[in-house]
Amino acid sequence: MATPLDISLLAKFDIIFPFLLVMILVYAFLSRLPAFKEKQAVAFLIAFLLSIMTLMSPIAIRTINMMAPWFILFMIFGMFLLIAYQALGVSEGTITDVLTKSHYSKTIVWWIIAICLIIGIGSLATVISQREGFVSKLGEPTETGALPTEEIGFWRTVVHPKVLGVALILLIAMFTISRLAGIAPEAVSK
Repeated sequence: MATPLDISLLAKFDIIFPFLLVMILVYAFLSRLPAFKEKQAVAFLIAFLLSIMTLMSPIAIRTINMMAPWFILFMIFGMFLLIAYQALGVSEGTITDVLTKSHYSKTIVWWIIAICLIIGIGSLATVISQREGFVSKLGEPTETGALPTEEIGFWRTVVHPKVLGVALILLIAMFTISRLAGIAPEAVSK
């Protein structure tokens, strides 16, 4: 029975979003390069061909469709964070200066790149896991006696004490290096 909430018809159009996203992003990137400033038609042709090639890979389509909501949530969280800072009295110019000119700007950029990589790699791993499966590699039964699913195996890996210890050491190293790099120029100039 068809209902107003039935969106199964829209499932046929799930290839349009990855096609348009790849074409727009590749074209925007290529049009910013000096080699393609005067050759916009070539940049568009390359973007169009890469988006057609994306349509040929079901893994790429499903990965892009899985990544999109996470990137949207990430951007919404960032916007709410900026709104919260402004609500607390931080001016827009101060926020812009911190994001572009301070010694924290490189750290912020690396955090954004890391989060984007986590979203991308996590989405790709989920798509491959759903397509081919990693269950046979896990092997050990759970408390109920059933074999663990990919999600259980993923969370076992993420919260494993060795992984958490390495993450803590890397965070401490990152903050130490950023503090030493930020203090060193000031100490030398005095």
